[in-house]
Amino acid sequence: MKPEIECLRCILSTRLKEVEQAGVNAKLKLEFARKLALKVLEGFSLDAELTELASEFFRYVALNVPGVVEYYRALKSASNRRALEDLPLHMEYASRLEGFKKFNYLVRLSAVANLVDYGVADHKPLEYAMTPHFVEGYAVYKDDSRLLYDLVVRGSLKIVWLFDNAGEAVYDTLLISEIRKWGNAVYGLVKDEPGFQNDISLSDVEQLNLGKLVDGIKSYGCSCSSIHLNHVSEGVRSLIAESDLVVAKGMSHFEYLSDIDLGKPVVFILVPKCDPVARRIGEGSRGKIVTIWRSGGAH
Repeated sequence: MKPEIECLRCILSTRLKEVEQAGVNAKLKLEFARKLALKVLEGFSLDAELTELASEFFRYVALNVPGVVEYYRALKSASNRRALEDLPLHMEYASRLEGFKKFNYLVRLSAVANLVDYGVADHKPLEYAMTPHFVEGYAVYKDDSRLLYDLVVRGSLKIVWLFDNAGEAVYDTLLISEIRKWGNAVYGLVKDEPGFQNDISLSDVEQLNLGKLVDGIKSYGCSCSSIHLNHVSEGVRSLIAESDLVVAKGMSHFEYLSDIDLGKPVVFILVPKCDPVARRIGEGSRGKIVTIWRSGGAH
């Protein structure tokens, strides 16, 4: 996906906020902020690929202001802890549902969990408990979950799950468990250390014992905000090539993969939190649950 003019403000605002949160004195923050602003203004291009730009500027900040990594580490820890506290409530509620109704609820939960996002300038991250009532009542723009359900209930699929934010990934595990119970194998992909913004990374996987809840898990093999096929490891490319289906969580995966043909179905599950992504999906989609089935072939 190509950037739009609003993306410049979002990227710059988000990166500057990260610098503000770093544990260094104000003088050093101001000095680096000036360098950062110049780099973003000079490097931003409407002809670039959006997630490549975002990755480049975040790497620059994380490398030069290590306190930013600690800032996100604390946010991720809090998000994971809150999600783990909520999980039993959703497990109990889902246990009273059956068939597609249960599956659809778990898809909605996975989508609403995408609100736990600290990397969008105009979005206030969800920082309170998500009750089943909140999930059931949340507005939906597009729901292709029936197509996903009809495929996974057949079983014997090899599925790649592209995890997004910390906290969000904890809620994803309920849907993953439901998918695996039909005899499907689910392989997770997460970010390399130190991660990208508050996205789940390898250290989170270890803390959450996430590896026990999927059939295998790998990191991208690059400091990327999405699965940049020109940068990820050969093992990741092979895993995607050998899979039957890819489930892509969150905006960055939609931004990148909406222009990429993986030659297999891709299911996007997210809540669009900015106008450029919402315009790409459809008028009125911002802030609503979006589950999009794409059978292959970029649009």
